[in-house]
Amino acid sequence: MESSSAVVHGLSIRYGVLGSGPDVVFLHGWASSRHMWSGLAAALAGAYRCWALDLPGFGDSDKPAPSWYTIPNYTALVADFARQLGLGPLRVVGHSMGGLIALDFGAHHPEQVARLVAINPVVTGRPRLRPLAQPSTSSASRKMLRWAFRLPPLVMQPIMAQPRGPAGLHPIHRRTQEFFKSTAESLYSSGRAIVAHDLTHELPRITAPTLVIVGDRDGNVSSAEGRFAARHIAGARLHVMRGGHLLTDDHPAEILQLLQGHLA
Repeated sequence: MESSSAVVHGLSIRYGVLGSGPDVVFLHGWASSRHMWSGLAAALAGAYRCWALDLPGFGDSDKPAPSWYTIPNYTALVADFARQLGLGPLRVVGHSMGGLIALDFGAHHPEQVARLVAINPVVTGRPRLRPLAQPSTSSASRKMLRWAFRLPPLVMQPIMAQPRGPAGLHPIHRRTQEFFKSTAESLYSSGRAIVAHDLTHELPRITAPTLVIVGDRDGNVSSAEGRFAARHIAGARLHVMRGGHLLTDDHPAEILQLLQGHLA
């Protein structure tokens, strides 16, 4: 993907763009980056103009102050990024935290959204990251993240592996690089933002055709989150896969087929 940057809300946002056609915006998950979408974007570029953002706090984008990190701020930034670059109508694809932002975007900016895809999305703020939000454990969570950033990347690689999926060394290497592109504070603050946001009452506001994809063995975000979203979005379609959290790494061909069917 061709890499460039834009200043949105005073923050430098790094993004990649590839292809031509209707605009597809890809939103990555927590501790990830735009690079998680490279393979899918390349496969879709013959029919779509694919945009993959490094969200604030991740990848090569700016790392704002801790108080910045809220899901409404992420949603507003994506909306204004699209307006600033003249994109639309949008097909928005998000994974995990990016799925949460995609659904929130669909609820609050329906005029900009043509279609939505949420892959293993956080929906109600009840993922396994919730300890980050507890006052009793917040200090320990910060210390743990700061400790992790002192580890050599080669030590982190086995930790970043997803034991339930068949992904090879390349995705593990990429995940490790993505982790170290963040900071302990950006991971902690964005994690708190995730678990503090509940879409329960926003889901009925989504009008775009929506596909929710979940892995039935997701160890990070329960598939119950995505199933809940699909039940509360009018006309939404739910697809359950045998797999874990990073379905885009572990089952790229199946994900591509689903995207091709839904985005058209």
